[in-house]
Formats: sequence, structure tokens, C-alpha cells
Amino acid sequence: MGGTATALGLWMALLTAGPPAASDLADFKSDGCSRFPDGGYYSCCYLHDFAYWPGGTAEERKSADEALRACVREKTGSGFLAGVMFWGVRLGGGPGHLTTYRWGFGWPFPYREDYGLLTPAERKQVADKTRKLCASFRLNPVTDGYVVDVDKEIGAAQATQICPAL
Repeated sequence: MGGTATALGLWMALLTAGPPAASDLADFKSDGCSRFPDGGYYSCCYLHDFAYWPGGTAEERKSADEALRACVREKTGSGFLAGVMFWGVRLGGGPGHLTTYRWGFGWPFPYREDYGLLTPAERKQVADKTRKLCASFRLNPVTDGYVVDVDKEIGAAQATQICPAL
């Protein structure tokens, strides 16, 4: 009976506690194209990871996935490759999965295990972490791209999508 009473007490505490306070957002870190080779379209995957990092609404996720498809198609000229990557992220990147590449992966699981607008406290964390990320970008004077993730690079136009002040 003690186990049942304890479980009931925890359940009641959860019901009366209200919504959880904002959890801590991890610093942004890209894994490139996740379970797909990075190829010459790494920068597309980096931008896609940045969009997935904080999570948000289902519409925002669909927009991020469509941007990935367009970017890969532009970089490779392959509608087939772009389509495979699009459907891979649509099928495997949902918010309810305990993976490093899920929608909202910057938050501890299961803190944001569904779609939804970010709260003001969450948006503040995203803005603070984004400023920190932008400060880490280094211009490569040879290519005019920005070095990210130590040995990877994204184009200047892509970098300004994340950091408009660059």
C-alpha cells in the first residue's frame, strides 16, 4: 500500500504544481547532418540544427524542414537528395523522441516533448545563448565564410540568418 500512496501523492503534487518553470537551455551545438553524411551541404544542416535547437511550434518545424530541403537542393542540384533529407527529418525529428536531433533538442528531455510557443523566459534564454554563439563565429578571410564547430564553415549569408549583426 505504501507504494500506491507514494505514487498517488506524487501524482497529486504534479497536478497541483502548475506548469513547470523554464528549464536550462543547453548551449547550441550542431551534429551536422545527424545520421546522414555532411557532404557539401553541411551549412544547410547547421542552420537546420539551429532552428531545431529551441523547438517551438509545428509550423516553425515544418518551415525549418522546408528550408533544409531548399538549401540542399540549391547546394547539390539534387531534388532527390533534398527530398530524402526532408522526409528523414520529417519522420525522425519530432519533439517527443529522446534523441539528440529532435525538435527542441536544446532543452532537457522531456521538458519540451511537444510543440508550442516558447515562453518569454525560454525566448530570453534562446537570445542569450544565440549572442554567445554569434560571438564564437570567426571570419575565414580566405573564403569569407564563418568558422563554426572548430573545423566546419558556413557561408556569410547563412551566418547572418543566425547573427544579423555580422
